[in-house]
Amino acid sequence: MKYKLRCLQTGDLIDDEYTLHHTDGALLRAEFNGPMTIQPLKGVWKYLDWIPTSGSNEYVAGTTTYKATALGDELGMSNLWVTFHGYWPEKGAMCPTGSFKDMEAVPTIQRLHDHGCTGLICASAGNTARGFTHFCGLADMPLIVVVGKDHAHRIWTKEGHPTDAVKVVVVEDGDYYDAKTVAKGIAKELTGWQMEGSVHNVARRDGIGSLILDAAFSIGSMPENYFQGIGGGPGPIGVHEMAERLIASGQFEGPAPRQHLSQNVEHSPIHNAWQAKRDRLIADDFPPHDVEVYSDYLMNKGPAYAQVGGVHDILKGSNGQTYAVERSDAVAARTLFESIEGIDIMTPGAVALASLQQALASEEIKHDAVTVLNISGGGVERLKRDHATTVVEPWLRVTKENGVAMILESIEQD
Repeated sequence: MKYKLRCLQTGDLIDDEYTLHHTDGALLRAEFNGPMTIQPLKGVWKYLDWIPTSGSNEYVAGTTTYKATALGDELGMSNLWVTFHGYWPEKGAMCPTGSFKDMEAVPTIQRLHDHGCTGLICASAGNTARGFTHFCGLADMPLIVVVGKDHAHRIWTKEGHPTDAVKVVVVEDGDYYDAKTVAKGIAKELTGWQMEGSVHNVARRDGIGSLILDAAFSIGSMPENYFQGIGGGPGPIGVHEMAERLIASGQFEGPAPRQHLSQNVEHSPIHNAWQAKRDRLIADDFPPHDVEVYSDYLMNKGPAYAQVGGVHDILKGSNGQTYAVERSDAVAARTLFESIEGIDIMTPGAVALASLQQALASEEIKHDAVTVLNISGGGVERLKRDHATTVVEPWLRVTKENGVAMILESIEQD
């Protein structure tokens, strides 16, 4: 194998057996045997040397990087670049379900094949589920995807897309956190089935982290700033890891981009902890009751903040900053982007753009700094105008209390 896994707590170097955990409270990171040479492949597979799989597969998802001259002019920025993830035919965009979660799904499926896994279990608030549904359907890889009551409508495909391998489970009295709990419960009981792993999945982090490779090679230098809306943390962690890897290889000079991470003002645990200069989350970082937010994709009750190698560490390592964004500012930012660029974007990208405007207003960044704005999802409305789509019919509807038992019983009867 071209890589091993390094425990960021103990320093142990181990073989990968689709390993998600080695030491409590610490992430594993892939370490590769050699340098990275860009391959004549598409999407994440261009950077195959630094993707933790035995090889590539036929599925395509990747980043489209471009200099956003018109948007930059509007913001007074001379060096603004966008990494776009979604559906945008004119730009050659390569995320067919509309978000950068596709870049996590493609290498994860290959990693599953590498290790002979029977099937995949995934919990999601929508984008991850849709990405894995799309690609597991194509690969005929058995998938159980568990979602909360408000997110089932987000699991759609183009009409006629294969979904025979996909079983969608809706937790009717639960949210994303409850979906994760049910998913973990069935994973303990199903031999050969593998939890996708979220932030602990190195294929997911390096797949999404490849966006900074695309940005650096497109720009010709390492960007100074990187802006993204954050929920759980796999994206920013993967981006920082990949930037550090690229610098260590000698292909680009450092430092790694400053991480600028944004959340909804009503639910901003990472922002609260970072501003308080804490390396741990506490109860007061979370709202005391359920709240409505502009971008529920960025809501996560257990973000990877305190783990060794987690969000706190990458903010510290990059001299990063965090932002809490008001709904009205995010709405205005979305309108601005769509009116100038001519493509719809999802709410996390709008939050990220609003935080960029905050950073400019507070002089946190310079107007002429080389800056990357990650539009992590977009073109969904355009896709639905261009193609007929259909929501994947749930296989089971369960409750938090009986979910695990019902799923296991139904699988046994299949």
